[in-house]
Amino acid sequence: MCNGCVHKEYPDRGNTCLENGSYLMNYLCCASCHQRDFVLISNKATEDDDGEEIVTYDHVCKNCDHVVARHEYTFSVVDEYQEYTMLCMLCGKAEDSISVLPDDPRQSAPLF
Repeated sequence: MCNGCVHKEYPDRGNTCLENGSYLMNYLCCASCHQRDFVLISNKATEDDDGEEIVTYDHVCKNCDHVVARHEYTFSVVDEYQEYTMLCMLCGKAEDSISVLPDDPRQSAPLF
């Protein structure tokens, strides 16, 4: 991973968790070849670890194959919620939780 390739390391992305793709707004240029071109995805792997899906891949420079950042995305179901997390020097850090029920109990107003 290379902190010379990004504007900001691990920017806070709120609840925006990317399972694939790249956050190019944070991409400065390749610190190795100094070109600002597309970032490719390589070495993508998906594993299921005790009910938790983990997706990892590398962001690499299109021109010289320099590794810009390593991306990790996780998905799991905990109780009645789908839990998502993302951690990547380029794409940032984020987490989200969504109810699997039609109406999210956390969003309902109290009766009294």
